[in-house]
Amino acid sequence: MFKPSERLGIIFSLLEKVEVFADIGADHGYVAEAMLKADKCERAIVTDISAKCLKKAEENLSKNFEGRYVSIVTDGLKGVPFADEVLIAGMGGELISDIISSADFLPEIFVIQPMKNTDSVRRTLIKSGYKFVNDYTFKDKKFYDVIKARRGSDSYSEEEIEFGRDNLRDKSAAFREMIEIKRSKLFSALQYAENKEVILEEIAKLDKVLK
Repeated sequence: MFKPSERLGIIFSLLEKVEVFADIGADHGYVAEAMLKADKCERAIVTDISAKCLKKAEENLSKNFEGRYVSIVTDGLKGVPFADEVLIAGMGGELISDIISSADFLPEIFVIQPMKNTDSVRRTLIKSGYKFVNDYTFKDKKFYDVIKARRGSDSYSEEEIEFGRDNLRDKSAAFREMIEIKRSKLFSALQYAENKEVILEEIAKLDKVLK
């Protein structure tokens, strides 16, 4: 199994077999390489806003997959030809939301791993006409959120927007640990806070989530 890291292994496991796969901000192109090697796609598109960064992916893919990949220096999905499945990983949620909102096309499937502001991504996906297949937190030294969404309609509560539907339903060990750490930080901040009510309300919300 493709697993240069736990994080990339989890992302890869959520990707489906498609004709055209696109990795936006591809870094070394490891995921595109794994998709091609496993025949999970016929062709791959790798992009980055920096030509220097994209060169790492080009050098990696050119070894074995000449003619089966296209590299594009671009901002997000602008100027990218159609892909059935799009991966956006390792960026902030606000930036990912901007990429989706300004995209030249919308794929059948998004797999997204934001570094922060996942709530923004959830709102944008719902607004853009997507339903959630997976939406959970995992741990690979740090905590990460990952979302898989498919074209369709969905409705999220405000609590689901903030925490993720799968997290609220399954309450995995990683999610529980992340929430416990947040609670501990809030309790530490409480003794120095002028407005203790706000912090106490936040702690109560996290307590409710853990029940």
